[in-house]
Amino acid sequence: MLSDKTPETQHSCSVEHILSLESFRIGNPIAVSTDGQWLAITVHNHRRRRVGSDEFLPSGFPSLLEGGEIWIVDVESGKRQNITPNWGTNWGPSWAPDGKQLSFFSDKDGIAQLWVWECGTAEPRIVCDVEINPCLLEDVSSRWTPDGSRIVVKLRSKMPSRTRSQETTISPDEATVRLFHSIPKSPETVETVSYARADCFLADIGVVTVATGVFHQLKREFPPLGLCVSPDGTTVAVADLRGFETEKRRQELYDLYLLPLDGGPPRCLAERIQFRGGFGPLLSWSPDGGHLAYATHGPLAKGELFTISTLDGSRRNLNEGLNLNLGNFQRPPLWSLDGQYLFCIAGGHLWEVRVVDGTVRKLTEGLERDIVRIVHRPESSTVWSPDSGESIYIQTFHSQNKQSGFFRIDLTTGETHPLVEENRLYHRRSNLDVAIDTGQIFYVAEDAIHPADVWVVDASFQNRRQLTKLNPQIDAICFGEAQLINWKTPTGRELNGALLLPTDYVPGQCYPLITYVYGGSFLSNKLNFFGLADYQGVPVGNMHILATQGYAVFLPDTPLETSNLIQELTDAVLSGVDAVIDLGIADANRLGVMGHSFGGYCVNALVTQTPRFRAAVSSASISNLVSSYGFLNKAGDSLNIGNTELGQLRMGGSLWENQDAYIKNSPIFYLDRVETPLLLIHGELETRFTVQLGELFSGLRRLGKEVVLATYLGEDHDLGSWRYPNAIDRWKRILAWFDEHLKY
Repeated sequence: MLSDKTPETQHSCSVEHILSLESFRIGNPIAVSTDGQWLAITVHNHRRRRVGSDEFLPSGFPSLLEGGEIWIVDVESGKRQNITPNWGTNWGPSWAPDGKQLSFFSDKDGIAQLWVWECGTAEPRIVCDVEINPCLLEDVSSRWTPDGSRIVVKLRSKMPSRTRSQETTISPDEATVRLFHSIPKSPETVETVSYARADCFLADIGVVTVATGVFHQLKREFPPLGLCVSPDGTTVAVADLRGFETEKRRQELYDLYLLPLDGGPPRCLAERIQFRGGFGPLLSWSPDGGHLAYATHGPLAKGELFTISTLDGSRRNLNEGLNLNLGNFQRPPLWSLDGQYLFCIAGGHLWEVRVVDGTVRKLTEGLERDIVRIVHRPESSTVWSPDSGESIYIQTFHSQNKQSGFFRIDLTTGETHPLVEENRLYHRRSNLDVAIDTGQIFYVAEDAIHPADVWVVDASFQNRRQLTKLNPQIDAICFGEAQLINWKTPTGRELNGALLLPTDYVPGQCYPLITYVYGGSFLSNKLNFFGLADYQGVPVGNMHILATQGYAVFLPDTPLETSNLIQELTDAVLSGVDAVIDLGIADANRLGVMGHSFGGYCVNALVTQTPRFRAAVSSASISNLVSSYGFLNKAGDSLNIGNTELGQLRMGGSLWENQDAYIKNSPIFYLDRVETPLLLIHGELETRFTVQLGELFSGLRRLGKEVVLATYLGEDHDLGSWRYPNAIDRWKRILAWFDEHLKY
C-alpha cells in the first residue's frame, strides 16, 4: 500500500527531508492534564543538534535530548503552542494533580533548571535557581506531591561528563598515576560503583515549594533511581545504586530508602536489591501507603516479587517457591485500586498476584500476544480502570503479524476482549497517558509510511482520532510500502524479515537491495516503524532515505544461539536475501549490506564469508574479539568481557577457555577472503572501537582491498547524538558509496 498522497505528490526525498522531521524520543514525551484539556509533548528535531557526543551537554542533559521542545496541544481543537521556542534543551513535562500547572526541565539559561507553565499564560517561569540533574532518560520527570504544592527533583551534585573523568591536572613536581587493582583489598563481595558509571547517576534529592520557590535538600550525593512519592505526599521512595555483584558485573545492587519530605533523616528499608536500572521507577506504593512493591531483575535475579512494609521494613516474597520469574526492568508491578492485588508483566504475559497469600493467576492465558504494558498514568502506582476496578486495559504486540493493539481484561471472569488491533506500531518505550476525568487514553502510533503522532481514544475505543500532526510537510512525499516476508534457513528454521520497497515500485522489476543487519535481533519487528527505523525515535536510521533513492531495503531476523555465530549469521542473512530475490524484487547482482555497532561487526563477518555483496558499510564496529575482549576504559572498567562471554558475542567463556571460538568469530583473521568494497565509519570520540577500525582498515589496505575509512570528529557511538551536519554527511556518503557500486 502506498500513501494516499495528493496529485502534487513528490517521488523523491532528500536526506535533509528525513533528518529534519520532528520526532518523539524514548522516555516520557507526552503528558495529559487530569481534565483531558491539555496535552504536553516533547519533540525533537535532528536539525537542532549542534553539540555531538553521546554523553552529556554542558548543562548536564544527556546529549540525546539536545534541542527538545515542549509543545502544548489543545485536545479539543488540536491547536498547539511551542512554549520553549529556541530555548535549548527541554524535557520531562509533568502536570500538577489539578492539571493547572506543567513542570519541566530546561537549560534555557545555560544550566538545567525546573520551570513551570501555568495554563493560560504565555511564558513559563523558573521555580527556583537550583541546578537539576536530568541525566536519566525515562526517570527524568519531576514528581509532584498529591496536593500539588511541592515538586521532588534530582539535583546536580557533580558534572556528569565524559571529559571530567579524562581531565588530569599535571604538576611538574608530582607523579601522575592512576591505579587499578584486580583483587579488592577488602573481602566485600560487591564492587563499588565505577566512577564512569556513578558519574551519570550521581545526584542530590530535594523538594521545592512551587508557590515560593523554597528548596529543601533531602539526601546528598548518591546515585538514585526512581522517585516515587507516597500517596499521602509525605515521603519519597528511591533506589540507591550501591555497586555490582563481582561474580557477574552486570548485576546491579540497590539499597531502598525512604526520604521524609519534612526533612527527617533518610531511612534505609532494604539493602542489596537486585535491579537493572535506567528505565524509570522500580517501585510502586500501595494505595494506603503502607507497603512498597518491587520485583527483582537482572542477570542474576530470580524475578522475585516482594512487598515491604514502610513501617518496619518487613518483607514478603509473594512468588516464593513457584519457579515463576516476575522481573521486568521496564515495568514495575502495579497495585489494584483496592490494594489487594499486584499486576506484573513478565515473560510476555500479564500476571495477577493476590497480596494476602501470593495466589497467582495468569490473566492472558491463551492470548497469543506479547503484553507490552498495562494502561495507567505514568506517575501512578495503581492500574487505571474505567469501571472502578472491574477491568483493566493492556497494550499488546503480535509477534507473528507485527500488529499492535489494546485489550480489556475482565478481572472477574478473566476474559480478554479486543478493543483494537491494526498494522501500526504503538510505542512501547514512549509513555502512554490517561486523562482521569474523561477516561481518554493518549498514545503514540506510527506505521511504515506515517511518522509517529499522538492518538486519543475513549474507553469504548469507538472514537479514535489522530490528535497531532508533527510533520505535515511530508504529506507530499510518496513512500514505498513495507511487507513481511518469511523463509527457511539451510537448517530448516523459519525466519521473518521486514522489506521496504522503493518508491514507485513496479512489480516484476528488480531493484538493488540493501540488507541492514544486527545479529541476534528480530528486525522484522520494525515492520510498522516509519521507515523501519527504531533508533530511539530519531530519524537518523530511517530507511526511506535509501528507498526513496531507488533501493529496496531488507531487515532480516538473525537469531544467534551458539558460539558459532558467524556461521549462524551467514546462513540467516543469505537465505533471507535469496527469498527476496526469489520474489522477483531484488537484483542478485546488486546487493549491498550495512550495519552499525554490533551490526557493523556482522557486516565485517559477512564480507569474509561471501563475495555476493557488491558494497558494504560498517559503522562503529569491531572485528577482533581477542583485542576487544580486554578493552579497559579510563575508569578501569573491562566493559567488553561480559558482553563477549555472555552477551551478544556468546563465546560462553573466557578467551583462555574458548580460544578457537574467539579466533573463528573474529573477521580480522579472514580479511584475505574479502572481495566486497567496504566503507568504514566511526566517531572520533568512540575510543572502544577506534583501534578495531584501525586494525580492519590497515589489514584491508595491506591486502590491496578496496576500503575507505571515514572518521567524524567530535562524534561518539550513538548516531542519534551526532551533530546535524555530520549526520547529513554520513548518509550522503553512504548513498554515494552504494550508488557507485550498485547502480550501473
